[in-house]
Amino acid sequence: MFKIGKFLRAGSFALLTAIGAAMIGCQEEEIVPVDYNDIRYKSIRSTTPEIKELNNPDTSLTKIISYHYPVTVGDTLDVTIMEFQSDVYALDYYMNSGKFQGSAPILRGDYLEQSFRADERIFIFRHDSFRRYERSDLENFVRKFPGYRGGFPQAFLSLPFEHREQGRTSIQTKYFLGVESKFPVLVQSYRDGGLRWNVARSWDLVSPESFEAWAQNLHKTKPKGMPMDNECVYFTVDGFADAEFVSRGMAKQLAGGRVVVVWGYLDWFDLERKFFNAADRVFEARY
Repeated sequence: MFKIGKFLRAGSFALLTAIGAAMIGCQEEEIVPVDYNDIRYKSIRSTTPEIKELNNPDTSLTKIISYHYPVTVGDTLDVTIMEFQSDVYALDYYMNSGKFQGSAPILRGDYLEQSFRADERIFIFRHDSFRRYERSDLENFVRKFPGYRGGFPQAFLSLPFEHREQGRTSIQTKYFLGVESKFPVLVQSYRDGGLRWNVARSWDLVSPESFEAWAQNLHKTKPKGMPMDNECVYFTVDGFADAEFVSRGMAKQLAGGRVVVVWGYLDWFDLERKFFNAADRVFEARY
């Protein structure tokens, strides 16, 4: 039993396809209840599923469901499902806990473990290492859950596409730029020649109080020789505002509640251009 303890670099056609899918999916969807007692592997019914509700306010994990499918004599497929508050928390745990290796099976003793993350759920399949299960069969099991989308959250599509750095994508749910944060953010890194910077957006709408509580702990500064936007927060990551090589940043809560932040080793004017480009994209997105 499991116990608790890309990147985007596609061609223009794939990019347009992703954008189209995002625009279709951005409409508000009705939440379909799940009948956990009727989830089958192929046509096989599980023994009585074990469902554990979690009510710990300090964790985003809300439920653990365990299935046991008697596939053949002496071969039982064990499935554990970890259900989180939302897909951003599931993705954060899947990427950052160190417990998963994506599509690669993990040998744990005499058993193989394979995992998927889809929406707000993480699926862990455990089976005898001598009885290989086709990943496509396991994926079909995952797809049986209502509202299946899979992949990365659509909110990533609102970040700028140009100069994305492959494999440099992250989610931060508790601390952001070393400061305690009450709102999760999606972060994408960028590189253009010798220039590197990062763009982050809040996963969802943020209350003004939560944004202010986070921003007041930044190393705020005032750019020299550049007019300031009164609605923006200007800061440095390491606190040395006048150093030649310093990571500068801008943050703002957009109308409606989303938060956008850009930081990197850029001069203020270049940073400002990248910031307002990112802010426009996030503001215009419907997700």
